[in-house]
Amino acid sequence: MFLLESNVRKFLKYTLITIIIILFVLLVVESYGKYQEYLNIKRMQNNLNYTYNNYLYKVANQRMVVEEFFDFLTDNNFFLIEFNYSLTDGLTAKVATFMEPTQKIKSKYSISEVSKINMGSNYYVVLEIKEQGVNQ
Repeated sequence: MFLLESNVRKFLKYTLITIIIILFVLLVVESYGKYQEYLNIKRMQNNLNYTYNNYLYKVANQRMVVEEFFDFLTDNNFFLIEFNYSLTDGLTAKVATFMEPTQKIKSKYSISEVSKINMGSNYYVVLEIKEQGVNQ
């Protein structure tokens, strides 16, 4: 009888040790899975932060380009008729102004004359202004 109890205890002892080892292995596997999930979330968060910061940079750059354009219009006394802005075509505007016959406008923008009306010593001119260097 003593021998039987000892064998049962031995079996239960080995079974318990086996169950503890299996549970430890499951704990390690689950911990590794959760750590990989954490790393994926952190990588996705870094990617979203990069995308957001890139967006903020582009918006600030666009704001600066539009501000420079309106400063150019104000400095040359242009009256805005039509204004368009897109990422692909850039800035486009139709403006009106009074110009002398020999007056020239130098700028970084492409300027083309749409119409010209003689008003005595000055001309009333409608111009189309486009941003140069934009991918079209």
